[in-house]
Amino acid sequence: MPGVKIDTSALNPIYLEMGAAVQDCQRLELYISFIVTLLTDRSDGNLSDHEFRGYMENLGSQTLGRLVEEIKQRVGFTDEAVLALRKAQRARNFLIHRFYNERSNLLLSHEGREKALKEIQEKRSAVNIANGMLDPVMNDLIRLKGIDLEQFRSEVEQRFESS
Repeated sequence: MPGVKIDTSALNPIYLEMGAAVQDCQRLELYISFIVTLLTDRSDGNLSDHEFRGYMENLGSQTLGRLVEEIKQRVGFTDEAVLALRKAQRARNFLIHRFYNERSNLLLSHEGREKALKEIQEKRSAVNIANGMLDPVMNDLIRLKGIDLEQFRSEVEQRFESS
């Protein structure tokens, strides 16, 4: 229907939370790729910048399930940590691949939107538990690589702010 405008502002909280959840999912995948690449760098000797980027690019094209398997083989995670990674993987897959298809009916009412928002937040929490678990592993590997964490963070923040 040309010219018909639908007010979608009631969906803004869903869109906002979903956008943040997608960003958290991307961070999870990046963390795992970076950790596996740093571990490869340590075990295979120092990778050149070109090799490092190539390894990151290759891992970046893998599915999250494959990345979880890769990091599970290389890091001595407890069963509880592996469970957290699997839960994050399921949460990510639901949010990215199935949420809008399976929950679209919830978006039609206020009560449904509240329920959908809560579900996104729960799934996002599972992803962020895994991110929090990976953070110290990544920080240790960065330190072992000889990278100053504060300088690294400062450079990332500068790049983000100048974009």
